Amino acid sequence: MHRLLRRILKKSGLSPDTVPSIEGWKKFLDKLDETYISHDEDRYLLERSLEISSQEMEQLLEASKESYQRRISALIKVIPDLIFYVDEDGKYLDVLSRGKDDLLYLPRDEIIGRRIDEIFPPEYAKLFYEATVEAIRTNSLKIINYPMNLKNERCFYEARIMPTNIKENGKRTTITIVRDMTAQKKSTEYLNVIKKIFEDATEGIMIASREGHYLEVNDAFCRMLGIMKHQLPGYRLVDFRPFFDDETMENIVSSLEEKNLFHGEVTIRRRDATKLLAWLSIDTVFNEKGEATYRVAMLTDISELQSSREKLHFTATHDMLTKLPNRMHLFERLDGALKRAKRYGGKGALFFIDLDNFKEINDTAGHGAGDRVLIECSRRIKNVLRETDTFGRLGGDEFLLITENIKQADASMHVAQKILREINHPFVVGEESYDLGASIGIAFFPDDSSEAEELVQFADMAMYRAKEKGKNRFQYYSKSLDSNVKRHYMIERALKDALRRESYYLLYQPQLGLKKEKVTGVEALLRVDETILGLISPAEFIPIAEESDLIIKIGKWVFKECCRQIVRWRKEGIEDLLVAVNLSRKQLMDESWSAFVETTIQRYDVDPSNIEFEITETTFMHSKKQGYRTITSLQKMGFRFSIDDFGTGYSSLANLKQFTLDKLKIDRTFIMDIEKNESDRAIVKASIALAKALGLSTIAEGVETEKQKEILKEMGCDEMQGYLFSKPVPPTHIASLLRKRDKKMEESTS
Repeated sequence: MHRLLRRILKKSGLSPDTVPSIEGWKKFLDKLDETYISHDEDRYLLERSLEISSQEMEQLLEASKESYQRRISALIKVIPDLIFYVDEDGKYLDVLSRGKDDLLYLPRDEIIGRRIDEIFPPEYAKLFYEATVEAIRTNSLKIINYPMNLKNERCFYEARIMPTNIKENGKRTTITIVRDMTAQKKSTEYLNVIKKIFEDATEGIMIASREGHYLEVNDAFCRMLGIMKHQLPGYRLVDFRPFFDDETMENIVSSLEEKNLFHGEVTIRRRDATKLLAWLSIDTVFNEKGEATYRVAMLTDISELQSSREKLHFTATHDMLTKLPNRMHLFERLDGALKRAKRYGGKGALFFIDLDNFKEINDTAGHGAGDRVLIECSRRIKNVLRETDTFGRLGGDEFLLITENIKQADASMHVAQKILREINHPFVVGEESYDLGASIGIAFFPDDSSEAEELVQFADMAMYRAKEKGKNRFQYYSKSLDSNVKRHYMIERALKDALRRESYYLLYQPQLGLKKEKVTGVEALLRVDETILGLISPAEFIPIAEESDLIIKIGKWVFKECCRQIVRWRKEGIEDLLVAVNLSRKQLMDESWSAFVETTIQRYDVDPSNIEFEITETTFMHSKKQGYRTITSLQKMGFRFSIDDFGTGYSSLANLKQFTLDKLKIDRTFIMDIEKNESDRAIVKASIALAKALGLSTIAEGVETEKQKEILKEMGCDEMQGYLFSKPVPPTHIASLLRKRDKKMEESTS
């Protein structure tokens, strides 16, 4: 019997073992109806309750799922990494990349469902797949680092591959977390560079706390101080006091306290007692709050810089050959001496020393031998002077000596005599011995002058006077000094000024062929603007220019101007006019002259056959090897050569035969009296005959009369030059002169 039925019988007062009465059956049936009704209600309530609970559970589940999704989404957005769900075949099952899709190699939808080798290039696919397989095989974390070009930028990544216990379609799976390490790598590389710079810097660097406690130092710092790095822990900035003098240390401390920095030149006293000149910079590092956190000290060794400064100053103030004070330094010293003499009432002397015959050494033995003689000469003179005297080189073979605090003129005489004795000893260079002398001019200060320039000028004038008196002697300056010396000095200075101001110009004197009486050429004659030099004859200023180095610079200007004039005449239709240009001995001895001439004719496109160089007989006879080399070089280029002033020197037929010269020019001194003086006539006739025997043409200069012209024509002279035909004229007159001559010839032949 069902237990429910039993309970109903029991509630009705009936027994299952007895048959109930009619009344009992009625009670039993009523109870049974009540029970079923109650049971139906309970079942309904239960079903309804279950239905409601199920709906609530579903809602809760959905809410929970949404909450979970939001949390996961929030986490994915916050996590800076990319997350990949990959199976053991390398197939991408899912990609978590919300907000970071631009970091993906391909869009997310193009990755899911594809294998690694379908997405990446072979080298990357192999790396990723092998790492995935290895992580699953070993059931452990696998980390790989790799670079990749993404959006035209080189990026660096770290991938962490972890196996899971989840299987998808029977395949084991992994979670791969990829992090962009580009910024970190660059930061690391930057820090490594900074560290490398710190360690390898030639400057010494020390980092200390705000309070000055040692934190870090590089090797250069230890090397500069002469200490070992292991000795530094526990050091503070103040513990470096023994390395500096007291004053420097006080300046460092006070500057740090007041300004939080120190910059300055210091001398470091190292532990081995040596000293180092350095530039010390101590700066304070502040944090974002403006609070001082660190001190950084940097040492720069400036010993070489100081040495370079000293060398530069020495170079600027000294002559590099003799190591003596140069012109600039000498004038500074002279100014100082003049000021002291004025302040304290002392007296001094200025010696202008010029070596006699020194140029002969340069010309014959070369500049190398000359330089060695100058060095030895400087040494000898310096050895006989006081330490307080100033001795220096003005330039070339000229020297200045400044002596202060002299008691009487005799003292300067003794100094001059000592110098002359030293210079008179032979100078031996290699196997050669040279005898020199010196001309010395002496001016006193403040007696003669208290102005440096003027005092040098007076001493220079006195030196010229010593040369005029025979050289190898000294001469005092006096206001009554010979006017010729003053004039020589004035002309030389004026020539230099004219060169600086470009105040030279050329006149041209025509040369006439005696047979056809046709203009064959012109001689270029140098002149100087009268406002510079006054009415001074070339016969006076040219020898002065030749005595100095001015003739080289002047000669270059003359040659360039002749080339320019040839070009101008060519444009006017004057093509075959020969231009005679004078060459001095110094120009021939100048090793660079040939190269200068070649460069100039190329620049102006001038034919060398249009130019004839005139050299005097004396210059030709004393030109030595370098002069002969210059002549040979110029002849090879195509230039013509003539011997000027023939008969005034000491001719040597052997020397005349050595070169294939073109013309012999008879000096005007033999022409001026040729009409009356039989000796002059004989010399001219012999000169013409000699020239013809040597294959040279002849030209007579200084022809001023018709009678002179006829005599020369009868003797067979080829050309003439002189006032009879034309005086020297400006280049603009040459064209008209040629036209007049041509017209006259046409009239005479018609």
